[in-house]
Amino acid sequence: MNNKYTKIKITAIIIPILMAVICLILAVRNDNQASMPIPMSLTFTGEYSYDGDNWYPYNKDSDMSALDGDVTVKGHFDVDISEGAILNFYCNHIGVSMYVNGEQVYMDAPTEIRNYGIDLMPSMCGKRWAQILCPEITKEDEVEFRFINYHKYGNKEAYKELLTTCLIAPLDKTVLETYLKPYINPFEIIGTGLLIVGIMLLGSSVYAAVLKSRMANHLFKTGIMTLFVGGYTVLDMMMVYFTDELLVMRTYGAQLCLMLGVYFLGLYICDIITEKYKKTAEMVMGASGIINLFVIAVAISEKALLYDTRMLWECSQCIVSLILIALCFLELKKEKKKRTELITYVLIYTAILLDFIGVGYHMFYSGICFKVAFVVMLLVILLQGVKQVVMDHQASIKNKKMKAELENSRITVMLSQIQPHFLYNSLTSVMDLCDRNPKQAKAAIADFADYLRGNLSSLKTENLISFGTELEHIEKYLRLEKLRFEDELEVVYDIRARDFMLPALCVQPLVENAVKHGVGQKIGGGTVTIHTTETENEYIICVTDDGVGFTEGEYADDGGTHVGIENIKKRLDMMINARLEMESKIGIGTKACIFIPKRRDETCIS
Repeated sequence: MNNKYTKIKITAIIIPILMAVICLILAVRNDNQASMPIPMSLTFTGEYSYDGDNWYPYNKDSDMSALDGDVTVKGHFDVDISEGAILNFYCNHIGVSMYVNGEQVYMDAPTEIRNYGIDLMPSMCGKRWAQILCPEITKEDEVEFRFINYHKYGNKEAYKELLTTCLIAPLDKTVLETYLKPYINPFEIIGTGLLIVGIMLLGSSVYAAVLKSRMANHLFKTGIMTLFVGGYTVLDMMMVYFTDELLVMRTYGAQLCLMLGVYFLGLYICDIITEKYKKTAEMVMGASGIINLFVIAVAISEKALLYDTRMLWECSQCIVSLILIALCFLELKKEKKKRTELITYVLIYTAILLDFIGVGYHMFYSGICFKVAFVVMLLVILLQGVKQVVMDHQASIKNKKMKAELENSRITVMLSQIQPHFLYNSLTSVMDLCDRNPKQAKAAIADFADYLRGNLSSLKTENLISFGTELEHIEKYLRLEKLRFEDELEVVYDIRARDFMLPALCVQPLVENAVKHGVGQKIGGGTVTIHTTETENEYIICVTDDGVGFTEGEYADDGGTHVGIENIKKRLDMMINARLEMESKIGIGTKACIFIPKRRDETCIS
């Protein structure tokens, strides 16, 4: 069974990585195209005005913001443009009309529209490259651009970006695409790779679910998150090229993928946060989900474009990001084993915040910090998955070895309890009772039979037993020993906790050592005390005697006892992650305590 699940994990994690690597190699290989003509850049200088009365000088360093309202810009290009040439410029969610010497040569939206998107043309809803078949334009001709920002929220550099990206290029769009490749291609490769990995992870999650693997949920969330981020990356790159009838769909698709990718990232983090902070994280993600639904509902109802609600979404995500970062830091103090994952999540949410405030912004694409950080995070997740597969495989091998050792230990312990001298002494004591007290002899025979039956049953079970069952076995043993030692052996039971499990025959040998090597060697006998208690974190069993005691050297030289104690230590450690501690002083006695943690290690055999 363990081997089957190991193969599932290898299939689910290794294959997506290999597919992504192959995809990246092919993408890079296909990018090696023949050299294409380079578009010629144009420089525009002149003046601009918001109201038509007050004019300000314009150049590439001017402080002209798209958020301050509609703008008219008048000026000149630095080179002559021949008739029939194709003028290209980049529009980022704005409307533009172009005039040459007062004659309109281009318009992508009516200038009278002012209702923030309800009646906007599709080109207003995204980023695109516009192409104009130009008349002849000389350096002396007056060129006028009328810019309109229909969105309540947008890129303040949008007007300047259009003017600084004016290019003369052939009608063939491959020329412009080649020009943009250095900016766009890396993220196209990343987006394509993420899509492939996401699809493979989702397929692996279905495969794991069919086989009822516990990895199914983890693979599904990782896959859906990767798929959305990959979709956002690809659609964001597609919008950079040319306008078409699918521009609105691509714009909405990119925004939805971004929203859902970030949302599922938060849900992913909720899975690794422990109970103390989990409720807070879930409440935060619940609020984030409500905001996402509200934003989408507003867009569907056509009260505003999805792009116009982005400010609300980004502000909410800033708050969500700060809270999740704080929870990750709090969790980091508590869970040192999750240090790598938690630090990675802190970095990606920091990247989200940096993108929201515009750090690393480029006119041709957005979300640079988030995209790069997500790839790093995904690699960490996949590498952690590979590490877990290796660890699980090693644990499987270790468990098999442990089971074999435990089987041998169980046989050794059982045989150690059926010692000839104990059988002889017990039978001799019963024989003496037959004449003196037949009723007591009958009870002793019953205890002796039950004692042997308990030892033999330990060979048939690999499971833990209740402390109550172990205590009954101890009581039968001590009643048999009382027949021999009579008043020289006193037994005290101080049982304050009994509702816990432990390996069979782990306490009885300690009691036997207390009798045989403790009070049994003391002139006049002594007392054996069995005490149990419960703390917040563990159960404690102590077997104490006031016998002769022993030194550490004497304990090590005693072959039988030493082997028995070491056997118990090994079984306690392997089966329930418990420990045995012994303390002895010459002339005072011996104390042996078993400490059983309430929270068992996941690798324990049960």
